[in-house]
Amino acid sequence: MTLGDSQWYGVRSIWRHDAPADSPCSYTYEERIVLYLAFDGDDAIAKAERDGYPGGAECVGYHMAFEIDSVNLGPGTELFSLMRDSDLDATEYVDRFHDSGNERTR
Repeated sequence: MTLGDSQWYGVRSIWRHDAPADSPCSYTYEERIVLYLAFDGDDAIAKAERDGYPGGAECVGYHMAFEIDSVNLGPGTELFSLMRDSDLDATEYVDRFHDSGNERTR
């Protein structure tokens, strides 16, 4: 589904919350991916910045936009992709960037 010349985008943003009382840390960082209909990636990011976060979390100023293939939008559609070059082996990579032990995944 598109509207005029617009396209679907997933916008990844990072938000900072105060950590829960039982956490040894000061902050909880949340990565969100939100769907926007926009004219380009910059427009999608502008919409994400304008919308903010429900509940008043602080944006750390980091947004990435990913254009979604709206022709085939439906089950199995890739909503976001990030590629990173690294010399780390798979276990080290996951531990460093995705499974440090401080994630709340449920």
